Amino acid sequence: RAFKKIAAALFWLLTLPTAYLPRGAMGAMGALGGRLFFRTLKRRREIAVDNIAQALARGRLEPGTIPEKLAEASFEGLGRTLMECLRLYHRGLPAFEGRYRVIGGEGLKERLAQARLSGQGVIFLTAHTGNWELSAPVLTTVLDFKAGIVGRSQGFVADGVLRAIRSRGGSFVILKHEGAKVMLRHLRSGGVLGTLYDQADIVGPSGTTLEFMGRPAQTTLGPLKLALRTGAMVVPYFSRRDGDHHVFEIAEVLAPSPGEDRAWLALTAQKLNDLLGDFIRRHPDQWMWSHRRWKTSESRPERPGGIRAEEGPPDRGAGGPAAS
Repeated sequence: RAFKKIAAALFWLLTLPTAYLPRGAMGAMGALGGRLFFRTLKRRREIAVDNIAQALARGRLEPGTIPEKLAEASFEGLGRTLMECLRLYHRGLPAFEGRYRVIGGEGLKERLAQARLSGQGVIFLTAHTGNWELSAPVLTTVLDFKAGIVGRSQGFVADGVLRAIRSRGGSFVILKHEGAKVMLRHLRSGGVLGTLYDQADIVGPSGTTLEFMGRPAQTTLGPLKLALRTGAMVVPYFSRRDGDHHVFEIAEVLAPSPGEDRAWLALTAQKLNDLLGDFIRRHPDQWMWSHRRWKTSESRPERPGGIRAEEGPPDRGAGGPAAS
């Protein structure tokens, strides 16, 4: 316990100066770090390049896209996200004042308020795009609600940082291993949950295989099962950078009608995959390509230039960063 406290204190002290760098210098340092990750993390780089090549071969990206360049740009974005998270950790949302906006979701603030009054929960679903960690404090502030942010444990130092970030504005963290009962109870009291849905899930009770960007992909059903059991609204949204500003796009509001059955789960999960795929096509550098998203792909077409996909690097597993 003493060691953990010392490690946490050292991390806080060593990262404090980065939170007060000029915004331009912070972004440049983050991009540089991302490029270094791209060059040194060979396995992640290969996964990202291969994923992009497969999406390109299936017409899910603009012709002429160069997988290596797009992968490097994605890594640069991850480096910027890391630096911004340190800024958020030390200085809170005021450090981003005037540099974020929420688009879409007209009337959502009023619908959220009504849902709380009626005891109907709400589930916000997002993906590893832009700075996804910034989205929780921004949305809870702009739309005036508190949320239980669902995620996995990442190790005691990372957990402390993420808990501090995700608890801004009165929200709190729910670890996945705490189970569905905690989440159900929260939703049935009119609460709000937030989680990421774009990583591969184990096919079984919690997931199924659906199409994502032209390939079969393991897709989580967990949040949608909660919605089906409680009648909660489902709000998918995505984060992206626009220069040194952050934009949070609310895609649409989905909700099970009374009497919906399990068929709604697969149809809505496919809808969510399609919404994310459309976002990635519009902003391909904003997504984290380095995750082994297509674990269930069975056959692959030839890549441009006649190179078969099987000749590329194996599509090995990769755990995503925080809040998976």
